[in-house]
Amino acid sequence: MEAKNHPKKSDAAPTNDLVVVISAIAPGSREKVGGRPLFERALLDCERLGLKEIYVLASLEDSRGFSPENAGLPSRNFISYRGNVARDIYRSGIVRRAFVFIDGSYLIDPRLIKFIIEHGPSCYFPDPANAENIPLAIFDKSDLEKWALGKLDLVIKNSVKLALSDIDLYNPEIRGEQEPYLVKVSSGRDALKATWTLITRNQKKVMDLPSVYIDPPFENTLTFALCHTPVTPNQVTIFNLIIAFIVGCLFWSGHFVAGAFLTYAAEILDGVDGKLARAKIMFSKLGEYECYVDFLYEHWWYVAIAVGLRHQGYEEGVWATWALLAASDVWDNILYTMSEHWYGRSLDLLSPFDASFRKIAGRRNIYALIFLVGFLLGHPYGTFRVAALWAFITATVHTYRLAKHRLLHPVSAK
Repeated sequence: MEAKNHPKKSDAAPTNDLVVVISAIAPGSREKVGGRPLFERALLDCERLGLKEIYVLASLEDSRGFSPENAGLPSRNFISYRGNVARDIYRSGIVRRAFVFIDGSYLIDPRLIKFIIEHGPSCYFPDPANAENIPLAIFDKSDLEKWALGKLDLVIKNSVKLALSDIDLYNPEIRGEQEPYLVKVSSGRDALKATWTLITRNQKKVMDLPSVYIDPPFENTLTFALCHTPVTPNQVTIFNLIIAFIVGCLFWSGHFVAGAFLTYAAEILDGVDGKLARAKIMFSKLGEYECYVDFLYEHWWYVAIAVGLRHQGYEEGVWATWALLAASDVWDNILYTMSEHWYGRSLDLLSPFDASFRKIAGRRNIYALIFLVGFLLGHPYGTFRVAALWAFITATVHTYRLAKHRLLHPVSAK
């Protein structure tokens, strides 16, 4: 819901002449959250939003040894702080029409930056814990002139005060609703708390039962530890692929219980690399194509189980069971692709029922849980058949649900 007297989107400042100024004056702006200094997080978030003119306001004489080079900035994108924020920005001459001001000592949800840009000057988000502080604002040039003359109170009086509740809670990155965050960081202890907030707020919402109730404590703890190391998300992904290959080898040789236990390690690492990428703001082509790599190694497991069963003397129906599992899983992935194409969202998000069914639907984590229980009980072939049957049921349910939704909503909802 928008705030009263909210500027219309048509009045928003165009990004082609919109300037962003990130203040790196407060000590908290240099504290590392998610493995990066806070002001640098804001800079990278702005770049991801397509903003081009981004400046950092900082003092070259502070105790943290700031320099444009260390921040990855050309010198022309640096504003030297001489004691008055507004006056220093004004004297730099960079503001032509409007500018976004970001206090770099806050962990700011990127959705807030996007929201304030879309709605244009003059708006601001106050600190939820201290309304006198302004972590994020968008002002025009006349506002800056008043601020530089010491009339910030007048600027605030004539600006729209926004609230975190004004933005759409739906976050496509986590496939669900999530309260936005705006957290002040003043010390190393605050930075650790903010890092934990960042990790836990990036937990995807529509997931299967293991991902909701079993995996998060392990994923979050490992992600938190890795945030303070040079380890990259790609390195975690590659290590996970090695483990996934070993799992297949164990299944192939008939070591079903050992392989089933190791699938859990692969499951955890698969969640860690995504959370680490969002925490460190380190995205790559490997991350974009990870779902396809996951698909390949999952099917390597299914083939390996079939071969392992044959090695143990099971013959009748092993390959038919594998074919049912593989075909059902492939068809299910095709259904998800069609849903994305038609409606711009996952099949799991088309209705509350689909979101609920996602918790138990046949996917890698559910199959891995079936394998672990069944293999521990000493029924490898029966377990494989149960997984194949559940894959078929899942694909059947999803086929019906997508067909029904297509009949009720034939027009794309993108």
